[in-house]
Amino acid sequence: MAVTVEYVPEEDTLAIVTIRETQSASLRTTNAILIAALLISSYFLNVLFIVAVLITKSFRTTIYLMYCHLSFVNIIDLSFNIFFALIFVANGNWNLSNGWCTFNVAIQEFVHLHTLLVLMLIGAERALGIILGPEYVTHGHKYLSGLRITGVSMILSCVSITLASIVFMNVIPTKPFRNRYVCGIDGGGPIGYVIARLVVYFGCLAVILVAIGAILQRRTAASISPNTQEYAEFIKRNRAMQEHRSRAKLMILITCVFIGIEGPYITLCFFYETYNSREFSDVSIDLPQDADTLITWLKFVFPLLCPIIMLSWCNDVWTKVKEVMCCRSYDPPTIGHMPGLRENADMSPVMTVVGGENGLRIKSETQGYAPRPNWNQTPSVSSYESEATTGTQETIATVTPPQQSSVVSSSATSPVEALTPRESESKPRTQKSAPSKIPRQIPQFKTKRTTSKAKKPTVA
Repeated sequence: MAVTVEYVPEEDTLAIVTIRETQSASLRTTNAILIAALLISSYFLNVLFIVAVLITKSFRTTIYLMYCHLSFVNIIDLSFNIFFALIFVANGNWNLSNGWCTFNVAIQEFVHLHTLLVLMLIGAERALGIILGPEYVTHGHKYLSGLRITGVSMILSCVSITLASIVFMNVIPTKPFRNRYVCGIDGGGPIGYVIARLVVYFGCLAVILVAIGAILQRRTAASISPNTQEYAEFIKRNRAMQEHRSRAKLMILITCVFIGIEGPYITLCFFYETYNSREFSDVSIDLPQDADTLITWLKFVFPLLCPIIMLSWCNDVWTKVKEVMCCRSYDPPTIGHMPGLRENADMSPVMTVVGGENGLRIKSETQGYAPRPNWNQTPSVSSYESEATTGTQETIATVTPPQQSSVVSSSATSPVEALTPRESESKPRTQKSAPSKIPRQIPQFKTKRTTSKAKKPTVA
């Protein structure tokens, strides 16, 4: 009886298959732990930024609310994309229904498009402030109020939801990708949907590039007013303009990070959908497993980097976060009012010290000029001269000979009456003031030495 021997490839043997399954289970466990850590840290940082802005009244401005909107989009991405990827990796396959797979694809399209639209809105608002100058920065509510920004944000949200909801049509097939850990658009879909998304994406990028050009334009020198009373307003306008530019540069940085991290995944999806569409049915493309996994992991990092960049750039928000987390205050010690008034809008952040005839005075916007508390007028040279003259006369009176004691006593009591008529007319009569409490010997004030001896009083 003939024995039949069948040969199989080495990779299909039982030992190799067992080793492969063991390595795959170990890799799934490692990926699940990493995705869980990424998910928790991203959730924490995005929620922390939103809470720090919303609990502080001075932070509830237009620009910070738009950045909170961006963090809210990141939370949606974490909840319905990365969390679904964690379930996919933990189970080894997609255990949810096809409806959830289509919903996952729609959320991906919404997050990508809406993030670009929010960045476009932030860039347009910052460029408008750069073009209009300090007038917009200090009185921005007249041009672009919070209600208008909310209306524009709702319109952009409706546009994003409309374009993303096309995925629920039966003409666009979806399937879970094992190497991406998420679902995506499968081959056989219409190429028109790919072209429509490309047009919207490139339109958003064009508007963002125009806004970046307006933000990075050459600065114009501001002229300072010759009136010292307007120094506080000048400094306030310059600080507001500097902060406006700083938040605009933050938008530029986030846009660059989004293009560098999310861009490869979006480009990968476009290439796969285009080459596997029904119009190009004879041409198909298969992506390498390592490239597919690496690009997807790169996409998962953006919701973590975005709040880190915003908290690192906005020092005021980061200071508030440390106050809340560490239960400590970074307000400097103050005199005259209780600490914690840093957010009071009635108090001017700039005070001007002005010197005049009556000494130093502190000027603020709300109170005007006010003398410095516990201020003593600086002694002048003339006061020391008068005291030195008085001291000289007293010394002369003590060394007068005895035979002229009566004359001396009369001159000591009323020195003005003993002077000659010409001297009495030239020298004004002043009442002797109380002895000064200021020390006589001060290095910066030197009394003039008399070149001639004081005249001795003569008997009338």
